[in-house]
Amino acid sequence: MVSTEKSSQPTGAELFDIPDSHLRGRASLKWSTVEPDVLPAWVAEMDVHLAPAIFQTLQNALFRDDAGYPGTSDGLSTAFANFACDRWDWNIDPEHISIHIDAATAASKLMRYYAGPDGRVIIMPPVYNRFYDWMRVSEVRPYEVPLTDVARGGFFDLAGIEEGLAAGTRVILLCNPHNPLGRVYSKQELGQLAELAAQYDAVVISDEIHAPMVYHGVEYTPWLTVSEAAQHTGVALHTATKSWNFAGLKCGIAVRSATGPWPEGLDPKITLNDSGFWGILATEAAFKDCRAWLDAVREHFQAQTELLTDLLPHHLPGVKFHPPQASFLAWLDFSDTDLTEEPADYFLREARVALSPGSSFGSVGTSCARLNMGTSAERLERIVTAMGAVWPPR
Repeated sequence: MVSTEKSSQPTGAELFDIPDSHLRGRASLKWSTVEPDVLPAWVAEMDVHLAPAIFQTLQNALFRDDAGYPGTSDGLSTAFANFACDRWDWNIDPEHISIHIDAATAASKLMRYYAGPDGRVIIMPPVYNRFYDWMRVSEVRPYEVPLTDVARGGFFDLAGIEEGLAAGTRVILLCNPHNPLGRVYSKQELGQLAELAAQYDAVVISDEIHAPMVYHGVEYTPWLTVSEAAQHTGVALHTATKSWNFAGLKCGIAVRSATGPWPEGLDPKITLNDSGFWGILATEAAFKDCRAWLDAVREHFQAQTELLTDLLPHHLPGVKFHPPQASFLAWLDFSDTDLTEEPADYFLREARVALSPGSSFGSVGTSCARLNMGTSAERLERIVTAMGAVWPPR
């Protein structure tokens, strides 16, 4: 099996240089479910070439006719632990890593176990829209504590969180780096949240799946490295499927600490057997052999953020946008404009651009939309130009 990246690593721009005709031939969600004249900028799939080592790993499995159940995850656990140590100075005992179908499945089982009689989970909208789906599957209810000052990136409402904890809620579902705002919380902010969780004997489930895509120069702090209080209260969820763009190959990672929560009945051997074998192979290859590819992608997203910052005032004046610190998602706020309907509905109808509706990220997002920047610079400019052609609304 090939275990090293190609010596001539493409630039980020080259990785995303894929014609529309090729992308419209994909059967995955982003391009296959929109009409032929629609530019999709919605679901969090990237328009990118797979990393060579991932491509080769999957090709090797095909050559071996190797498509059975998962055997072992030792290689994956070691690869992720090494990546976490090198990138985030996070020393993980591989024995505290378990493999799951995906982050959603792990989160759902943890929420169901720890929500207790209250049956509620604190979330901080606008937040990843699938969190609401996760909770429905878990048969728990959201306790919403909206982020404050979203125009500057979004901050914890610690008083509101404490009110929920004091009322009996015992689970906090955290998103860091944040989707859809792209916010990377500081160690100090996370430490304050950890102290609150410890005070009320709550469990923090930290969704960290966008962590590999934190921009250069931005300090990222995994939950389990924040403090002893964080270690006592938290479980961290990771994947490679988002950062390396193979969401269809299911594989999620849960990391616990020696002193933290973990349901007795959640057997890592069983969760491994439930996972996707090719997802495990691809995830190991990603963390072990695809770091240069990832770095090129991160640089591309920073350039996309700068491009979008320049484009918006010219094409969509009045729309608020706070540049993210991670990943490829942009939160556009239309609340100070004359647009009176859901922005995603308006731009799909008038500009033939598909965005994610802000209301799906919580009621506080009604006048907003999420735009996917995980594409080429040329296509991003086409998307914003098309939106600008029908702006302002008449």
